[in-house]
Amino acid sequence: MRLVSALLIATLALAGAALAASNPIQYVNGRYGYQVDLPDGFGPVHEAANGDGGVSQSADGQSKLSVWGANLLLDPLSGDVAQRIELAEREEWAIGYRKVTNRSASWSGERNGRIFYARAILLCHSDQAGFFQIEYPAEQREEFDPVVSRLVKSFSKANCAE
Repeated sequence: MRLVSALLIATLALAGAALAASNPIQYVNGRYGYQVDLPDGFGPVHEAANGDGGVSQSADGQSKLSVWGANLLLDPLSGDVAQRIELAEREEWAIGYRKVTNRSASWSGERNGRIFYARAILLCHSDQAGFFQIEYPAEQREEFDPVVSRLVKSFSKANCAE
């Protein structure tokens, strides 16, 4: 009887984990109008007081996802991202990947055993952009490759109604 109970509990736990993986927790930013699915094992986004976005951390505290919106005051998205990449290089991140267009951008870097991947998208108003950046230990690169892919796929405009 104990074996049957243990198997039943294990089956329910696995089913719950599968359901959580198929129904990710989504963060929606009301101020800028972007959304992203949070990675499995990350806590809720602790939103900044100004409503621009916030930060979510992995359960082990080793990885961090930051999300935010910004007004593109003087530069188009490509110019804003170029400045962000330049800043990362000044902070001694070795930028290994960059793809920048007028509507979206992705870039990543590595430093001191850490990796970051950043993504930017133009939002409903062409003078606003949404951003996310995930940072994690380099030794977890293979584990985070699919996480980054899911983040990129889920990161989008939330609602463009005026």
